[in-house]
Amino acid sequence: MPIERFDTEKYNQEEENLLEYMIAVADRFAPDFVIGSDGNAYEVDSQAPFIFKRRYNQGKLKVSFSYTDYLKHDINDNENAIDIIRALGIDVEKFWYLLLFVADYVEGSTTNTLICSPSPREEIKHLIDFIEDNEDSVHDIYGVKHRQPMKLTLQIKGHRLIIDNPNTISAIGGMCGMALENMEYISFLDQCPSEIADKKDSVRIWLFAKMLRCFFDIHPQFAAQRKTGNDTTKSTLRLISKLVYMVGLTSNEDYCTDDENLKGILKQYRNYNIDTINTIYG
Repeated sequence: MPIERFDTEKYNQEEENLLEYMIAVADRFAPDFVIGSDGNAYEVDSQAPFIFKRRYNQGKLKVSFSYTDYLKHDINDNENAIDIIRALGIDVEKFWYLLLFVADYVEGSTTNTLICSPSPREEIKHLIDFIEDNEDSVHDIYGVKHRQPMKLTLQIKGHRLIIDNPNTISAIGGMCGMALENMEYISFLDQCPSEIADKKDSVRIWLFAKMLRCFFDIHPQFAAQRKTGNDTTKSTLRLISKLVYMVGLTSNEDYCTDDENLKGILKQYRNYNIDTINTIYG
């Protein structure tokens, strides 16, 4: 059974063991950094486990499922999530705390969260890269030749400025690059505009699956295997699909019977990067 509360005042080896799975994933998704005397940032242990323990004690975890749901065996389903977890040799108790953390983290990253736009510095760097990637050649006499036609458009109401001369465009990119090299931190250049918004359910499912797949990457000993005879399917993707439904990220019962919907989402977001600030874990 889950412990009633964690000790947040002193180190507890038994509790650290229970959070082994959770800590490993937290270090990947919510790392912390310190600035050294040389001015460089260095990664240190994540503070997410402490935040998680405090939220657990206060009953603030944003989850809608219980330990009973986790262990539930549905007689209409030959394979439940808990069956696969045990078949894979995963510690049931440790995985429970990982599941709580992942569900809570996903909520903090996708619901009523801060979506950050690129800072002015990032936008300028993107402009520079965009211009340089399209440069085919540079000649002292003939100037710049672009791979594809390119134009820079500035527009205000009733007026438009179009620059399509390759030499001018490349000169703008070059001057921007030289200027940024001489600009250290300037508040207005490094501010990231943000807005509060919710992410789509498909993004929530993608992030949930991404975090659990990270767990399996960290622990390759829990290898997926094909179903043989009447044995339980030892498939990590099938397990994640069932958990997506169990934790309430979807009401589509197809997630319980196969992993085709999950595969579709993973394919759809294979190059996606989350652009939010986690309002719980930072």
